[in-house]
Amino acid sequence: MRVRAYRFRAYCSNTTARVLKTQLEVACKLYNALLHAEQEEYEKNKRTMSKNELRQLALDLRKRNTEFQALHSQVAQQVAERFYQARERFLEGLANKPKKKKPHRYLSLVYPQSGWKLSDVREVGLGKNKKRRARLYLSKIGFFTLVIHRVFPESQVSQVCVKLYPSGRIHVIFLVEEEAETLGQSSGELKNAVGVDLGITRLATLSDGRYLENPKPLERSLERIRMLQRSLSRKRFLSNNWLKTKTRLAKEHEHIKDFRRDLFFKLGALLAGEYDVLVLEDLDVQGLIQSGTKKRRLRLHDSSFSELRAVLEWEFRKRGKLVLPVPSYNSSRECFLCGGINQSLTLEDRVFLCPHCGFALDRDLNASLVLLKRAGWVPPSVPAVELHPIPPLPTLGLRRQGGAVRQEAPAFRRG
Repeated sequence: MRVRAYRFRAYCSNTTARVLKTQLEVACKLYNALLHAEQEEYEKNKRTMSKNELRQLALDLRKRNTEFQALHSQVAQQVAERFYQARERFLEGLANKPKKKKPHRYLSLVYPQSGWKLSDVREVGLGKNKKRRARLYLSKIGFFTLVIHRVFPESQVSQVCVKLYPSGRIHVIFLVEEEAETLGQSSGELKNAVGVDLGITRLATLSDGRYLENPKPLERSLERIRMLQRSLSRKRFLSNNWLKTKTRLAKEHEHIKDFRRDLFFKLGALLAGEYDVLVLEDLDVQGLIQSGTKKRRLRLHDSSFSELRAVLEWEFRKRGKLVLPVPSYNSSRECFLCGGINQSLTLEDRVFLCPHCGFALDRDLNASLVLLKRAGWVPPSVPAVELHPIPPLPTLGLRRQGGAVRQEAPAFRRG
């Protein structure tokens, strides 16, 4: 079995939003109460409580405390399970020791089995904007309107998670248990392959001669983010003005994140529809970040190579196609034609010139062809290709405001 998450944007009334925020604060208090009880148990008896003991303790606290009764019973048990998993990760050496949660950072509730109901599913919109709208009821909270842009098996939902983002947006995540075989399996012969060289100036250079310019959304929004960060530092911690400024800052970061992920998924869908094999360089991103200058580190973070690689791999593998990671060592300095190494090549050199055979080609294009060669998918002759940009992908709409790049929210009406 494989667990897959389907996330949808949720809309609700102001009253329901206030109830959700109140319940998040209550769940945070329950988490801290379980943490305190665990610490006392360890100090007295030198033992930790099991998962069932923590779940039962959460129910007992809910019975004795009227404030905790605002939570659904299974949500309260899920809070206990969350604390148990955090403690187990600490004992396994995978995370830090669980500590007291802050209310403004506890942002999600989980309904494991019951307490939710999806109804009134209907189609809205026209043409390409045609989507489905549904009504979700969460016990003890209220009703939410969901925009369902993807089809998912409603009968196989195992958990429902409602999450309040720092920007004020609300998303609902459905966890679905699916068979591992539901991922597409390759049914035909692998015919063509593409090598992808990742970079800062050009985000991706393909072995067929196409390239995608790096939009650098973080760098373009940096002035606005710095202004908001300075304003936040002058506010009193957890005051109303501090919370408002923090929300504005979170919106800026979410605009950048949404634009970047949207671009990555559109690129992945484009490549997966044209090629059967994806050849990527196995980059040590952390090593690149640690060894670079301050500006280079910023641009590496902005390019987000790890996320781009994960998205490209997902788009190929869900269609049953092959992904081949190859070593990235000297991929930019190796000659595609003869295999010689140009040790004098620097980051400023944008054209590769082989000192052994005289072969000259664009630096990034040569690197993508070298990756294909290392994977064994290169034709015997040098492909006669010239660099040309990928046609503009239908990404999220952007607009400038105060020196920042912001995402235009899609029009949505309730009714």
